[in-house]
Amino acid sequence: MALKLNLDIAAKSDDRSWDPDQALADALAERAKFLQDSPKAKSYQAQIDRLLDKAGNSNNRMAVLAMLMEGKLIELSQQLKNLNAILIDLAEE
Repeated sequence: MALKLNLDIAAKSDDRSWDPDQALADALAERAKFLQDSPKAKSYQAQIDRLLDKAGNSNNRMAVLAMLMEGKLIELSQQLKNLNAILIDLAEE
């Protein structure tokens, strides 16, 4: 599944007009739009939200996110190994 992420990056790093509350609101709106366009992702997002709600502080939330990403990377690695094996089999035929 390909994802498109829209980021508004300030032209200068010292731009004082950046509003973190607005940035959060924009990110949440983008997430809501993505979930509306991708119904399969809603259950996974609900799982993430449940885990993050139980995590407590921000350090624990980051650890939960890291574990979730690591799990998905392991899944991706396994799928790539499977694909590689299929391609090798096809090349040998």
